[in-house]
Amino acid sequence: MRSKPICFLLSKYAISLLFASSFIIKACGQNHVMATATGEPPLSQVMIMQYTAIYEFLLEIKLTPPQKGRIQDGLIQYWKHNNVDAITQTIADLKYYGNTNELQSLRNTSENIIVEAFRRDANDSVSKIFMEAYDAEHPERISSTKANGFADLVGNWKRTDGLLAETNYNDQPAGVSYTESETINISADGKFKHTKVHSHYSGACSQVDGKTEYGKVRVEGTKLIFEIRSGSEIVKDNCSPSLNQHVNIKSRKECLPWTIKTNPHNNNVLTLCWNTGDATGVCFEKQSSE
Repeated sequence: MRSKPICFLLSKYAISLLFASSFIIKACGQNHVMATATGEPPLSQVMIMQYTAIYEFLLEIKLTPPQKGRIQDGLIQYWKHNNVDAITQTIADLKYYGNTNELQSLRNTSENIIVEAFRRDANDSVSKIFMEAYDAEHPERISSTKANGFADLVGNWKRTDGLLAETNYNDQPAGVSYTESETINISADGKFKHTKVHSHYSGACSQVDGKTEYGKVRVEGTKLIFEIRSGSEIVKDNCSPSLNQHVNIKSRKECLPWTIKTNPHNNNVLTLCWNTGDATGVCFEKQSSE
């Protein structure tokens, strides 16, 4: 079953609900319900038509009537089997219907990313249909939109962020500032090391938060599966020593939607991005092996 591939573009995932049986209800006009399960809203013919239109525009394709029928069947299966991830994403995608400017911007900046994510979602029937139509319409783009895999993750990735302090009339730092650096090293054997350091400054006070994590990472379609097995976190505060701590990290597993893309604002360097929340994410630039 599908975990929708472009959550970093068109919304995010939701928590699971209990399975419920499906049924068909007829209503007035073309807005009759096609299938329902636990949760709202029920799937309607209008929703299916709008969803299809959104992706025809984003992918620059025109589905045939049989392909549209297969898309409808795939969406009905999401509701029939209460695939909450896919249902939530489908409803979120529908909010873009009629928003021509936003859809045009997405197509201009992210079409290849969307296609690559669909290719990684190879076990989903809806993704397969869209890629079938896309490859028929744009055969020259197949090589440039190939699915990324684990081998593409191997290497060193880094991101930095910060806020400079303002200066007072004596040209001395004043106000709040911070620096943040985060790196992840992924080895060919699946092991990773993740390090993050955040330094916060306010006047004469400073606080440093840092953590280092070790474990294994693997790819499952549209998700990165991090198995964090060991590591530690520290806090050092020069103005409030009572906040200082050093603790071991508990083992856990994180499943994160991901993509690799180029950064047009930095010489098209390869960039690894994943979601950290409903509307948040982080991106790391690939570092030279030299």
